[in-house]
Amino acid sequence: MHPEIFKIFGFPIHSYGLMLALSFLTAIWISTSIAKKRNLNPEVISDLGVWIILSAIAGSRLYYVILHFEEFKGNLFSIINPFQNGQIGIGGLVMLGGLLGAIAAGFIYFKIKKTSFLPYADAMAPSVGIGIFLTRIGCFLNGCCYGAPATGACSVHFPSVSPAGHFQNEMHAEGLYPSQLFESAGGLVIAGILFLLMRKKLQDGFLFYTLVLLYAILRFIVDYSRHYGPGENIGPFSHNQVICIIMFVISGSLIIKSLIFGKPEQKTPSVAPSPAVPPEHEHIDTMEKK
Repeated sequence: MHPEIFKIFGFPIHSYGLMLALSFLTAIWISTSIAKKRNLNPEVISDLGVWIILSAIAGSRLYYVILHFEEFKGNLFSIINPFQNGQIGIGGLVMLGGLLGAIAAGFIYFKIKKTSFLPYADAMAPSVGIGIFLTRIGCFLNGCCYGAPATGACSVHFPSVSPAGHFQNEMHAEGLYPSQLFESAGGLVIAGILFLLMRKKLQDGFLFYTLVLLYAILRFIVDYSRHYGPGENIGPFSHNQVICIIMFVISGSLIIKSLIFGKPEQKTPSVAPSPAVPPEHEHIDTMEKK
């Protein structure tokens, strides 16, 4: 547990913010490398990266605010205020909202640019798994997004100074499920599966649809170890699990559709073909006309 990694000129560098920034930078670097190998324009990934970062943060914050709006009644400015409780940063982000925000931003970006969305979404898909892996480690170090009370080998004792430790003390629990690490490991598995699938000739969009499907499954399972208050459940499921069911149905349907009706992705040549050289007799005629 290291909520604060170090300080720069007296300003604390928090583990969650550092790992979040590292996940974005790593994802952009990996996506750019994949784009080059798949004969796509890597500059598109770099340009889009800025919008994805902003949209992911905005989406994750919006999702949290919708679920916990009672926290902001009477002080709506605190929704976007980065200076709170004597610290810099906005607490209260939901990764699922960030993923949905990033997808929406990418779709809108390519719509405006009049460029095909799916080939680039496929190129970026494996890096999302790496991003989940890194970001959730930040959550664990920060002590947020904690799990339900647990005992035995599957439990982790958090220090009382962390949000997880505070909850653990309130519940008089021996420990909590390390839900952050469960999802982090799942993100690494998702990345591995997508990297393996990249070796095959697939329809455009297949990797992206598979990413959404696998993350929906991962988050749905991990949520059984997460702690949620009574108002955060919808029937027998958490609010995240309901979204995951919708994501699973949509992405699963698109995968089936692409397998039945889709065509394998077309590889665009990385080097433009040389212009045709006119036949020798045409060259001679031209010279004679001159």
